[in-house]
Amino acid sequence: MDKTSNSALKLGKPGAGLPFYEWFIAKYILFPQRFSSTDNAQAIANFAEESKKALELARELSPDQLCEKRLIDRLRGLEDNSRYWSVAMALEHMTIAGSAVRGVILSLSNGKTDLPGSTIADLKPNPEISPEGLLTRFEEMTRKFVRTAEAAKIDAFPEATYSHPWFGPLNARKWLVFAGAHQSIHRKQIEQITKLLKSETRT
Repeated sequence: MDKTSNSALKLGKPGAGLPFYEWFIAKYILFPQRFSSTDNAQAIANFAEESKKALELARELSPDQLCEKRLIDRLRGLEDNSRYWSVAMALEHMTIAGSAVRGVILSLSNGKTDLPGSTIADLKPNPEISPEGLLTRFEEMTRKFVRTAEAAKIDAFPEATYSHPWFGPLNARKWLVFAGAHQSIHRKQIEQITKLLKSETRT
């Protein structure tokens, strides 16, 4: 059973975003630094490594534990609405977002920018997500992402961009670098949820 009632929570709306100061630092300082210091191979490796860590954490849990929602402190880069998730929800979101970013990278690396718009709320997971087949879907998303990124001509059309709802226009390389950072945020989220679940089994 979840330890926190939905009615007792007052979380931000889906897609409400980050606190202004955090968004400002990320957009104008942290991401520009990442974009200039991370090459394509490193970005792909970062994505794969963060996905591997998240999967290893998930495999330590039972199917029931995967679906247990827990309220965590807000992590840097995580909007308030996402603080009350299960590990299954985090993995599902990573799968949805990873697949979407893969499609964006594939299109931009071919100079195509006529992509449908999307919002953060569009990428939110189903709170009632089943654990059945979830880890397999996550693994497959990761494999496809890595294969696509390795084969794509990431730097062929640097002027071709697609807008992130929070951070504005990004080209294929910037989306690739962003993808690893996104995986890292939700891997940390999974770590925090897992710690809470494991602490409960010891009491």
